[in-house]
Amino acid sequence: MAREDSFFSTFVKVSKAISSSLDLKEVLDLILKNSIDALKLKAGVISLLNKKANRLEVIAHRNLSDEFINKGPILADKSIPDAVETKHPAIVENIENECQLQYPEACKKEGIKAILSVPILLRNELIGILRLYDGNPREFSYREVQFITALAEQGGIAIQNARYLQQVDQDHKKEVAELWEWFKSMSGGTMLDG
Repeated sequence: MAREDSFFSTFVKVSKAISSSLDLKEVLDLILKNSIDALKLKAGVISLLNKKANRLEVIAHRNLSDEFINKGPILADKSIPDAVETKHPAIVENIENECQLQYPEACKKEGIKAILSVPILLRNELIGILRLYDGNPREFSYREVQFITALAEQGGIAIQNARYLQQVDQDHKKEVAELWEWFKSMSGGTMLDG
């Protein structure tokens, strides 16, 4: 029961951060930190799906070496593709017994033994993956997977908010530029002196 209370308080903390912060990196870092701490894991990464390139592109990571992060392109259909194809969490309890890893040697070198890969969905469309790593072989409980799935959903909301704000900012800049051009055309191209 204490662990479920911890999950709940973590979920509330992340939800509050999403509703009060416009900084996507800050929110994603918070999701990773709290996921790793709550489940006592080694590390984690959040990647966005680039459909055109069929790649997962890292946008946030925690406790992983630069060498691991830069090991090569992460192909969506080669790196634990079950989570991408089914849009459901995929668990690798022991990487020694797994054939769905694109970079098994990089995982071994990084000290990764188990992986929980959870899709980040937005209106039932896959937009990314939250992937968590343990330094020991491990089974993930149903409650743990539910908890991380809920945090991944919060990540989807944060990504949607960031995209929305980016679009609003672009639209605003375009409107200001158009207004400025209109003003210049109305004033005959001359600038007024103060």
